[in-house]
Amino acid sequence: MPTVPTPRTFGSLLMPPLLAAAWGLLAPATGHGAGYDSWSKVEQAEETRDYGVQIRDGKFEAAQKAFVDETLLPQLGLEANRAAIATVRQRIRDVALRGATKKDVVDQGNAALRDGMLKLVTGKGGDLVVRVNAMLLIGELQDLERAPWPGSLAPLAKAAGDAALPPAIRVAAVNGLARHVAAAGAGSPAATAAAPVLAALVISPPEGDPAVVRWLLSRALDLLPRVPAQPQAVVAAAGILADDKADVDLRVRAAAVVGSLAQADSGIDAAAAVGHVKSLARAALAADLDAAEERRFAKKLTGSDPLAGGSSGERVGLAPPSPGPLGQTGGGIFGGQFGGELGTGGAPAVVDEDAVPTLACRRNAWRLFTLAEAIKPARDGAGLAGLLAGDAATAAADLASDLRQSAIDLDTQPDEATLTAAFKKLDPGAKPSGGVPGPGKPAAAPAEAASPFDQPAGGSPF
Repeated sequence: MPTVPTPRTFGSLLMPPLLAAAWGLLAPATGHGAGYDSWSKVEQAEETRDYGVQIRDGKFEAAQKAFVDETLLPQLGLEANRAAIATVRQRIRDVALRGATKKDVVDQGNAALRDGMLKLVTGKGGDLVVRVNAMLLIGELQDLERAPWPGSLAPLAKAAGDAALPPAIRVAAVNGLARHVAAAGAGSPAATAAAPVLAALVISPPEGDPAVVRWLLSRALDLLPRVPAQPQAVVAAAGILADDKADVDLRVRAAAVVGSLAQADSGIDAAAAVGHVKSLARAALAADLDAAEERRFAKKLTGSDPLAGGSSGERVGLAPPSPGPLGQTGGGIFGGQFGGELGTGGAPAVVDEDAVPTLACRRNAWRLFTLAEAIKPARDGAGLAGLLAGDAATAAADLASDLRQSAIDLDTQPDEATLTAAFKKLDPGAKPSGGVPGPGKPAAAPAEAASPFDQPAGGSPF
C-alpha cells in the first residue's frame, strides 16, 4: 500500500479560482488529492486511510503535510460541501489528527491546519462563509489532551482585535478565544493575550450589524472577569449599564462586570450604579408585562395566539383569524358569523389571561439574579454594596436580597403572577404603561397565591 497520495492530475482545474489563489496554487504538479470534488469521496479514499495509518505510526513528513494541504483543506471551500460546511470543517480537523498519539505529530498537523486556514481568512475577496468557517476551525484545534491548542492563540487574538476584518470573522475568532480563556486560569497566557482584545471591544465596539455587535460585546463582557484587570473596560461597562437605550441583556452583563471588578479607585459612582441596576430591573420586568397586555389584547381581537408559530418568549405580531368549519374566517372581533367575541365556528374564544411565556419568566430570573450578584454576591466578593457605607450600603444589600428572591421565585413559578409580584416588590406604587395585573386578574398583587412554596422548588439553577 503506497504511502504517498495517489496523483490527481486534473485536481487544480476543479478548485474555484479564488480558492486556488488563496491557497497559493499549492504545487499542482504533485497532484496530491486536490481532485476530490466532495468530502464524501475524501472520506472513502484509500489515501485517506493510508494517511491515518501513517500519523498513528507517528509519521508527519512532507507527504503527510501535502495530504493535509492539498486534499483536506481545499474541501472547506468547495461548493459541493457548502450545505454541510460545518460538518466538513469538523471532519477536516478529525481526519487530520485522528489516532495521533505523539505530541510532535499533533503539533505539526495543527500547524498545517492553522496556516492553511489563515490563508483563507486573510484572502481578499474570498467567500465570507468559507472565511468564517476557516476561523472557527483555528479556534477548534486541540492538543493531545483535547485542550485548546496553544498555537492557535496568537492568530485568534489578532483576528478578534482586527477592525479591518468583517465582524462575522471577529465573532468566530472571539468564540475560539473564549475556549482558550475558559480552559485556562486568570494568569494564563491565554487570559493575558485575550485581555487587551476584550477590553478594546468593550471600550470601542465595532460598527456593523447590531446583532453581531451585541454578540461581540456580550461575549467580551462575559469574559472580562476571567482575564487580568482592565480598568478602562470596567468604566466603559459602567457606561453601558447607565445607557437606557442599550440592549437590556447587554446592560445586565455590563452590571455583572461592574459589580465584580469595580474597586474604590475605579472611578465608578457605586450609588449611581446601584440606581441604574434597580431601574434596569424594573424596565426589564415592565417590558414583559406590557408585552403580555399587548398579546392579551391581540388575542381578544383575533381569537388566536400571536405567539403561535413564533420563537419562544418573543412576540411575532397579530396572527390572522383561524378558518371556520366551512372555510370562512372565525374569531376576531366579529367572531364567526354572528359578531361578538366568538371563536372558530361560533364558539366563545379562549383568551389566555396569563400571557407571559415561560421562557420570558426564566430570562427575567437570570437577569434579576445576575443584577443581585452585581450588587452583593451571595458567596464571594463585595459587589457594588461593598463600595458604599451606612444607609446606602444597607439599602443596596436589601435590593440585592429582593432581586435574588424574585429570581428564585420566577425560576420556581414562571408565570405572570410571579412576574407582577417581582415588579411590585421593586416599586409598590408603580405599574407598567400597559397596567398590571391586567384584564381578568385580581386587583390585589397575586404574590401570595403564586408563592413558590406552594409547590416543590426543585430544579432551580440558582
